[in-house]
Amino acid sequence: MDRSQKPISAALAELLEKRKMSQAELWTRAQVSPGTVSRYLGGSRGTKVDTRGARTIEKLAAVLAVHPDHFVEYRAWRMRDISFRAPALMDDFYDLIVETARLRGILDDGPDDTKK
Repeated sequence: MDRSQKPISAALAELLEKRKMSQAELWTRAQVSPGTVSRYLGGSRGTKVDTRGARTIEKLAAVLAVHPDHFVEYRAWRMRDISFRAPALMDDFYDLIVETARLRGILDDGPDDTKK
């Protein structure tokens, strides 16, 4: 699956260019307002996704022929959503992520490792 590590504003702009699609075509086909597309491309929307924003990203992704998981912000929202629906699963996942981050040197073993 193709996933971007870029902010949604850059990922959307890249996809529009790659598809040779205008903003107007995107908002028309996705059935969202012109302002919505403009705010996503400008970076003032999409940085913190809620359920409503996730639905908008799903519409945009469908038109752009990518999975919503293409967008890092959508993946973060999805993880948060799962954490509320399956807390025990997220505890296991959290432990795995923290251990992997420590092994890769992203976190140290001290109590202040979140300050990096």
